This record gives sequence, C-alpha cells and structure tokens, in this order.
Amino acid sequence: MADALKNAEVEVKISMFGEAADSACRTLGLEADEGKGLTIYFWDKPWTGGNDDDIRLPLSEAGVVIRLRKAAKGDADDLTVKLRPCVLDALPADWQTSRDGKDWEFKIEEDWTGRNRAWAASLKVEDDFHRPTTEGGDGDGDSRRPRLTRDQQELLASVKITDDDLDDLVPLGPVQAIKWKPSRRDLIHPLTAEFWSVGPDLRLLELSLRAHPAEASGAQDLLERTLLDLGLQPPSPQTSKTRSVLTALARAHLEV
Repeated sequence: MADALKNAEVEVKISMFGEAADSACRTLGLEADEGKGLTIYFWDKPWTGGNDDDIRLPLSEAGVVIRLRKAAKGDADDLTVKLRPCVLDALPADWQTSRDGKDWEFKIEEDWTGRNRAWAASLKVEDDFHRPTTEGGDGDGDSRRPRLTRDQQELLASVKITDDDLDDLVPLGPVQAIKWKPSRRDLIHPLTAEFWSVGPDLRLLELSLRAHPAEASGAQDLLERTLLDLGLQPPSPQTSKTRSVLTALARAHLEV
C-alpha cells in the first residue's frame, strides 16, 4: 500500500459557479463547439424532510458515487464507481494499486479541492450504455439500475453497499457537460476544463490538473495565481462539484 500511495497522483480542482463560471469560460477562450459534449447521470436514493435545506443523499453521504457519462459522438460511454473519501486499507486486496485493462481503468488518487484533501478510488468501465430512466428496464432497453460489472460490485461491497441496496437506486440527471483540454503556457501541468449545467439554475466550471504528490502544492498555487492574474476569483471555501450537482438533481427529482 505504501508504494501505491507514493505513486498515486494528486488531482487539483477549482470550481466556479453561475456568472463566475460563464466569465471564466470567456476569459479562457472555452468555446462550446470546440469541446467534447457529454451527458451525465448519477444514481442515489434522495429523500427530504420537506424543505430545501434537508435533502439527503445516502450514497453520497456514504462516500460513494455511481456516474454514467454518455459521449455526444464518437467516443465510448463510461460507467464509474468512485469511493471518496476512501479508506484505502479497507479496499479489497486486488484493488490496492492503480491498474487498467481492456476497456477499464482502476485509479487511486488524492483529490484536492481548495484546502480539502481526500483519497479517492475509482473503477471506470467503457462500453455502450443505455440512458437510465425512472421506469424499470426490460433487459435490452433503458434501465433504472446501473449496469455494474462484478468488479464494480466488489468495490462497492468493500463499503457495505450490497446488491439489495442497488435495487432502490434512483437515476438522477441529465447533466449537460462540455469538456476541454485547453493549452496553457502559464501552467506546467495539462489543464482540464469541464462546464456542467443542470437546467437553468445551476452552471459550474471545474478546472483541474494532475500532478505528482511532490509537485501538487506548487501546481495548486500556480493554478490559483494564474486565475487571479486573469481576473478570475474562485469562491472560498471551495464546494464539491459533484455534491452541488447531486443536490440540484435530487431537488428536481423530489420537486422540493
């Protein structure tokens, strides 16, 4: 495990919301027709006590994300199970180091969102996936439940998410997204930008880069300084992109 952690990358993330996200797209020259279009869905079991501030997401609160990304054209879809925060020593023995194979990738990395730090383990599988629906599927068409592999189910079992738990999941979405890999000479590490929109009320831009642990702090500082030099001021403290989107999707689903 020590060697796995030593070699694990750090993903540095900064998110901006609403008008700030729109402004950042313009400043960075992110044009919609130059990016990769994605439609994104999640699964959880949202419920509420009846007011806006009491939306609960049991899967997310347990540190589990199940996400489907459908490519707009050309590329394969991918279905990901992510544990974050992840107790690395609790992972199954076969899943304690990053590795990949044909049409799948398992990755252990540390997420840095502002000053928050969390280990994450994710298993991504590429395939042609149907769009989830709120109705039960017939096995050949759209389906309510995520089509997880045996390995993804094993990963979930390590955090006590069983097959019975998956029966009650609700698909949440869609999120419309655009992804870019902008070239920035003022940054040392390659930058990724993703713009997500959930209806008319939530728009966000996440900027992220990956770095070796020894370089991560410097990479984060440089990214923050570069944005400030461009006149862009990310909010502080930073808010999780996924949690913000899940809450908005759950609110729409529950019609709170």
